[in-house]
Amino acid sequence: MAKKENTETKIIETGEKLIQERGINGFSFADIANIVGIRKASIHYYFPTKTDLVKSVLEHYINHFFTSLDDRCYTLSSLEEILTAYTDQFKNSLQKNYQVCLCSMLSMESFSLDNELQQEIHTFFNKNVWWIQKKLEEFRIPEEQASTMANHLFVVVQGAQLITQSSKDISYFDSIVSKEIHSIISG
Repeated sequence: MAKKENTETKIIETGEKLIQERGINGFSFADIANIVGIRKASIHYYFPTKTDLVKSVLEHYINHFFTSLDDRCYTLSSLEEILTAYTDQFKNSLQKNYQVCLCSMLSMESFSLDNELQQEIHTFFNKNVWWIQKKLEEFRIPEEQASTMANHLFVVVQGAQLITQSSKDISYFDSIVSKEIHSIISG
């Protein structure tokens, strides 16, 4: 059983990496098979279609994203630390060969995705904004203002990712995001 779970996990993690690097249409099961060191038919055992694989990759990514974020923020006490931890979730991906957030990459290829996947990506984006808003409200920022700030921060992070990916300049992401956080803190 452990070997099965290990193989399935390797396939999911490899799929995530390839989607973030190349997009959904930029890889095949053969690419995953070569990287993982298994036969292509073995991938079909776990994931009959590419859509099935992408759904599992997305679920894995979203669960890991928010679990990791909550773990990072558990001991933080200032709003600046919390917002920096949040934006670092995206920066960490960029530091891995300039990969953008999985959901950001998938959203750029929404024309290739079924409605269920599109909805999951939309839910991820909404959950991000909700998470930021709740943190802002914990620091006594009124709900309406917190909602506006949360949406703005999320959009800034998304845009900064894309420009950083194409320019290959992490300092751009750092500069834009730190200015936005400072604007919220001094707000």
